[in-house]
Amino acid sequence: MKKFKELRKKANKFIYKSYEIQEDEDQIALHFHYQLDEEGKITDFLHRLSIKKNEKISTDFSMQNIVFHIGMAEAISYYKIALPQDFVIECGSLNEAQKKWFAKLYFNGLGEYIYLNAIEVKQEDLVHFTCKGKAYDKTALPTQENIIIPIGGGKDSLVSYELLKEEFPDALMFSMNPIVASQEILKQHPTHAIELKRELDLEKILDFNARGYLNGHIPFSSIVGFISIWLGLLYKTKYIVLSNESSANEENIIYNGQKINHQYSKSIEFENDFREYVFSFITEDVEYFSFLRPLDEIHIAQLFATFAKEHFFTFRSCNVGSKRNEWCGKCPKCLFTYIMLCNYIDDITLQKIFGKDMLDDEELQELFDGLSQSDAVKPFECVGTYDEVNYALSKKYHSYSQQELPSLLKNYKPKERAYPLHVNYDGQNNLPQKFKKNLKSHVEKLSF
Repeated sequence: MKKFKELRKKANKFIYKSYEIQEDEDQIALHFHYQLDEEGKITDFLHRLSIKKNEKISTDFSMQNIVFHIGMAEAISYYKIALPQDFVIECGSLNEAQKKWFAKLYFNGLGEYIYLNAIEVKQEDLVHFTCKGKAYDKTALPTQENIIIPIGGGKDSLVSYELLKEEFPDALMFSMNPIVASQEILKQHPTHAIELKRELDLEKILDFNARGYLNGHIPFSSIVGFISIWLGLLYKTKYIVLSNESSANEENIIYNGQKINHQYSKSIEFENDFREYVFSFITEDVEYFSFLRPLDEIHIAQLFATFAKEHFFTFRSCNVGSKRNEWCGKCPKCLFTYIMLCNYIDDITLQKIFGKDMLDDEELQELFDGLSQSDAVKPFECVGTYDEVNYALSKKYHSYSQQELPSLLKNYKPKERAYPLHVNYDGQNNLPQKFKKNLKSHVEKLSF
């Protein structure tokens, strides 16, 4: 906490200086210029985002508003260096409702960062926005009944694509992730792929970290959200289809009265806030929602095992190993994914996918406890709820004899209480009716 106060006092102003839209025959490039004022010494950051042009893209509308907002979302990667309270916006303007919206996003989206760096700060004290630019008008644009799916390389977005591809044969996909798995998926579907490139001013960020400034998790899905709205406008596509499930709503821990959720920007709370913001201030013609929101990880695991078999050996959910196109076999994400799939993919195939029987690796005991015991700190990863984990483990436990139990299940006590596998399609979700109908038709084919 002391270090945070010292750094924040030293680097006391963040400036969203400008953005540029550069367009030629081959691409559209967005450049965002940020500054951090460190006791009068200004450090400039240049953030880049570009898209390869094709015949499906139309730029017959003003991009100023949505591009300005992409810059507001992307700024958090640089703002988090010191979390200065003074945030000056020189290239646009936010009204009081918009300032309040972004203050909430920054506070909750940086919740894990705040917790792990032992920072004590209230939402109203984290960031104050001052605007020196002009406000932008909303965009009105006719859009088509098609979908754009952000692809992360894991099982969830692949499930969305496989379930929707027949109804939307012209579905588009893009990835914000340079990992091999997501890029391979796009290469396998070249006519559906949106070629997007995102470049952080990473060397300067790392320089600040080397000098003792703080680092941590950001609400990356909020960045994906604003960029996806831009893509919806460029491709005149109505639906942005996310693949966030119900378990993304569960916090990891409560800290100083705040729910710290690694997946905040994947939660229904953020989704509702984002939809309202886009509708009010950006456009009413592109709709953002999560197709898998009514489902638990258990449902998604069986859908993946049933409808996405071709992706068994190419999908990757491991943040550690994904850059090498492998499962590291040592992290919470690997273990969680293995547990979710262990009842729906046969043991031999599953062990080939992950390179070993992860339930028989006693070195993973601490991670296993973190995933399965509610009195432990839930790992700061995109993993499901304790109930989901224990349902899967208990089901798997009873498939063994006592002599066959793998290491991690030998001291595990299965939970006998029933897990509600019924899907509430009318619960907290934003699915249009046609998407509910599609999802329901596929889930009804499963047997849990």
